[in-house]
Amino acid sequence: MTFLPNTAHLQFGSFWVGIVGWILSAISTGLIEWRIWYVSDTSIITSGVAWVGIWKACFFSDKLVSSELKVMYCQRINISDPFAPTEIYVAQGLMVVAIIAGAAAKASSVYAFRNIYFGINESRPIRIALSLGGALFIFSGVCVLIPVSWNMNSVVENRPINFPSEFHMPSSPSRQEIGAGIAVGIVSSVLSIFTGLVFLVYKFPERQNPRVQPL
Repeated sequence: MTFLPNTAHLQFGSFWVGIVGWILSAISTGLIEWRIWYVSDTSIITSGVAWVGIWKACFFSDKLVSSELKVMYCQRINISDPFAPTEIYVAQGLMVVAIIAGAAAKASSVYAFRNIYFGINESRPIRIALSLGGALFIFSGVCVLIPVSWNMNSVVENRPINFPSEFHMPSSPSRQEIGAGIAVGIVSSVLSIFTGLVFLVYKFPERQNPRVQPL
């Protein structure tokens, strides 16, 4: 009979790929560099560059902060703010859902590998746990892919954001670029979806009937 742990090497390796993807999704969520704005008026944004994330908009300003200290001026973007475009508050919700789904996928996967490597030779719990883990990894990856793609499209089309006056941000930049938050999110999504697909193709080894010895 096939040694059970030998059947899951690919899944176990991809599990660590999925963990990396899950960590990157959390990193992407916290980064402010989703959209990089270049502004022509440097009277407030003295560096001429601002960063728009899904939670904050930030820039360096000698006037608002200090001419001696390199401190970043930031304003928080809340999901209830009426000025926030749809792609930002959708990203706030979906990125959190992706992190939670990734954590659940990790837990389900750990249970499956526990059964496999501890020699619990029962196909049903292993199949269910790996299938659930795979589906959750794919769901997590899709939850990341939607907001990063949407925000990337906004960058390509140079869409404006009507920031309130306390943000000291122009409604539209002279140009904008894709930031690290979107790039990290894309990598996270690819890794998570890849892991989920590998989990779903796992095949439990067929049980072999012992040979009947002749009399």
